[in-house]
Amino acid sequence: MSYRLKLILTISVLIALTFSAGGTILISVSFQNSLETETQAALNDFQGIQNTLFLLNSMGSQTGFDNLREALDGMAEQKVGRWQALCLKAGDHTIYQSRGELLMGYALPALSTSQCSFIRLDDSYGQGLLAQSTIAAGSEKLVLTARFDFSSLYRTRESQNRIYLAAYAAVVTLGILAAVVLSFTMTRRLRRLTTAVRKIAGGDLTTRSKIASSDEFGQLSRDFDAMADKLQETLSRMEADMQQQESFMGAFAHELKTPMTAIIGFADLLRQGNLDESTRMTAANYIFTEGRRLEKLSFKLLELIVLRKDAIAMKRVWLNRYLEEIERALAPSLREKGIRLVCRAEQARAVLEPDLVKSLLYNLIDNASKAMDQGGIIGVKATAIPGGCQFYVADNGRGMEEKELARITEAFYRVDKSRSRAQGGAGLGLALCKQIVELHNGSIHFDSKPGAGTQVTVTLYGKGEKRK
Repeated sequence: MSYRLKLILTISVLIALTFSAGGTILISVSFQNSLETETQAALNDFQGIQNTLFLLNSMGSQTGFDNLREALDGMAEQKVGRWQALCLKAGDHTIYQSRGELLMGYALPALSTSQCSFIRLDDSYGQGLLAQSTIAAGSEKLVLTARFDFSSLYRTRESQNRIYLAAYAAVVTLGILAAVVLSFTMTRRLRRLTTAVRKIAGGDLTTRSKIASSDEFGQLSRDFDAMADKLQETLSRMEADMQQQESFMGAFAHELKTPMTAIIGFADLLRQGNLDESTRMTAANYIFTEGRRLEKLSFKLLELIVLRKDAIAMKRVWLNRYLEEIERALAPSLREKGIRLVCRAEQARAVLEPDLVKSLLYNLIDNASKAMDQGGIIGVKATAIPGGCQFYVADNGRGMEEKELARITEAFYRVDKSRSRAQGGAGLGLALCKQIVELHNGSIHFDSKPGAGTQVTVTLYGKGEKRK
């Protein structure tokens, strides 16, 4: 059974039971109150007749009852008494009787003088009340019996029942219609959620329920859509990571293929042994050069893997002394290539991981040197900022196209592949720089134009909090 049908049945049954119980109780209580009121009024009338007869009997002859008969006839004509039938007897002698057939077949318990007994009747003559009492008349006792008609009260109840049944049918019908409308309104939004879930389960991650309401369904819809957004974002990121991983593995395999082919080829030549000295030296030199390149490549990959797993320990360093060490280490080898290294730093302290940042600057300076064919100048500047520091590495080399800037931090990506291989590059240096910057919760930005050189701005934070 569907939720919609359950909802319709539940609401309909609740309306039917509630209205039925309420109407039944209301009519029953109203009838009982009216019946008690009518009973008390009839008994009051009966008591009034009894008192009148007792008074007349005490004032009249003790042997004749004509005055009583005349009094009852007058009361009947003037409709003073509301009885339906009435009988007054003295022993077996009937003094007065009106519609005696309505009184036949009923016997009430014998009572002492001035006491009254009554029963309620429901027979072929209708519904009513039968009352009886005795009146002292000298040595005799008069028995007064009266029947009062309650049929109108019962007819009123029957009329109320008919009206109630009609109202009950109308209310239940309207309740069922309201239940249908309400269930369709509620389940329509639930169906939208169900449809959205099925579409997402089927692979359509762009589907959203978008139920605009302030009730629980609206809140559920917003939570569901937020979950779907997060799921889509996570899957998109996973797909991007998978693509990057595939690209990484493909580039890595390609990087290994060329030197390994050459190494195997030259090693095979050396193994043959019938080479002249010049060819042997060329082969050995190539094997050595490509072996060193593979060694550097493996070290770079190892650093990338370690950076993604290990936590780093920050230290406070003087920026001016830090750049002096870098200048002393790199300036001689760059000078041999006709490149001048100029380092400038504030006399300020900053919190960073010294070895990793040194590797970052080495890679940036190395990339800058590879962009210079005829020598040039590389400038390195360090300044302190609130919570961290900034490094600027600028060169007057070849520069890069705008389209290259977005990809240069990807692993194995190289702007000029043939030149990079000739210079021993594998395209991992800037990828390593990016990892180091992320570990410092910082940023790296490249500004470059073809023929005008490149400037790299690196911002690092030492307290684990990126600042604006």
